[in-house]
Amino acid sequence: MRCRFELDGDPVELPQPHRVTLLRAAQASLANVRDHANAGNAVVTIAFLGSEVTMDIYDDGLGFDPAGWAAQSYARTDGSGFGITSVQERVAALNGSLDIESAPGEGTVVAIRLPLDDVPGREEY
Repeated sequence: MRCRFELDGDPVELPQPHRVTLLRAAQASLANVRDHANAGNAVVTIAFLGSEVTMDIYDDGLGFDPAGWAAQSYARTDGSGFGITSVQERVAALNGSLDIESAPGEGTVVAIRLPLDDVPGREEY
């Protein structure tokens, strides 16, 4: 699998909780691509859009039905299935959003948005 990173916008220094959340989200998402997607390509894009930072993880793999994801992830007996759930909790704690777009045969996009407006010292960026 080939993996590419793209950066959009003018980067700003992110607070530690934002950096950790984005790192963990990339790790969990790329592990899912490796383990489940049978993808040839993955792209991680981080964009700085003024009042928010976004990260999208796209793959061209098998895709899945996101509506059934939550029930399936908790039903696993091998102890896996908590990566994205953990990321959802981290993102929510920062007042952000996480969306998963996928369809069988269409690949997957994990899209994360974290606000920067309420970050202490933001006016200094």
